[in-house]
Amino acid sequence: MVTQNHVDPQEFHSVRTGSGRCRRPGPHPAAGDLAAAILFPATPALAVQSHGAPEGLYVHMLAHVLYFAALLFLLRILRKRPPGHSAAWRNFRLALIFFLLWNTDTFIVHWLYSRLPDTAFTGQGLRDYQLVGPLTPARWIYYLGRFDHLLCVPAMFFLVLSLRRFCRETASRPPTKPGTAP
Repeated sequence: MVTQNHVDPQEFHSVRTGSGRCRRPGPHPAAGDLAAAILFPATPALAVQSHGAPEGLYVHMLAHVLYFAALLFLLRILRKRPPGHSAAWRNFRLALIFFLLWNTDTFIVHWLYSRLPDTAFTGQGLRDYQLVGPLTPARWIYYLGRFDHLLCVPAMFFLVLSLRRFCRETASRPPTKPGTAP
């Protein structure tokens, strides 16, 4: 029998985990993932694809321009009318700034790749090609720009951090009645 704030232990029994959260007893939730990984081995995801020339590149570059504009717009709104000054909002702004830097870097690298001659690269396919000399300033910028993960990973880190903090802030607020503003 369940009352408003009480759960009958006969009907439901939870196990407290190390993180303080409760879960139902039984097999660990990751057991199903492990079984699926063993029964269904991974195949190549083929997540990297080249775009057909020239329309694919134009559409892709236009997407970078629109993403840049959207990030600038969001940063401007957060600066002009900040919804909050908590750590979650600061982390969110940092994530946006890193995504903006990553997007700019990626746009420049795409543009340089389209401008470099075919003789600037050796190897077949996206995984095997290498940049060959002479290393001109454009090739150096291209090479250093290929380290875009140094901007993208911190962006994702700050985004996840901000979402976690938003979640905690929301959970710590007192509940409100439906239809009323907080």
